Amino acid sequence: LSNQAKRLQAYALDLDTLNTYRAKWIDLLGYVDFLPMLLQAMDALIAQQAKGEATEVAYDEVVFQIGIYKKSCWAFIKTFYGSINPYVDRWLKVLPDYKYQFEQRYELGRKLTVADQAELIRALIDVVPNRDDPYNLRQTPEGRALWEAAARSEGNASAIDEPPLSTSNVVELFSFKKKRR
Repeated sequence: LSNQAKRLQAYALDLDTLNTYRAKWIDLLGYVDFLPMLLQAMDALIAQQAKGEATEVAYDEVVFQIGIYKKSCWAFIKTFYGSINPYVDRWLKVLPDYKYQFEQRYELGRKLTVADQAELIRALIDVVPNRDDPYNLRQTPEGRALWEAAARSEGNASAIDEPPLSTSNVVELFSFKKKRR
């Protein structure tokens, strides 16, 4: 992204290059919170470039959105995983020792099959915290009960007077409030 931002600041990219950047961003960028704004800015620039009326302001908006995307990605990583400084050099390249350890532990000596890829994707999904379920409540029986109770209370907002459907130790908020009155 840094190199692409530098090229965008030249204000002289053709339509094919802009479309290539956009396609690569969709395929390769994984942090989805600020990606839509980056794509919208790029779409506006592509539309202007297609008409032959691309302005420096449109280029600057894309560069600005790239900056926001990059900053938010690092903030997300630091929040969930801590500082990465001990593992990278000053150019943010992984140190050779850690790269070798990663290759020995996770990379196979052969090409991945479809089953291997599916297993890897499942493992990655389990590792990355889910923003809908940041504490991985669905992984434990107590958490699943709590999650189901919350889903029932959201889906049944009008059923506040009904007794709770769960027999677990989870206390529903609405029934608790009613008992206190």
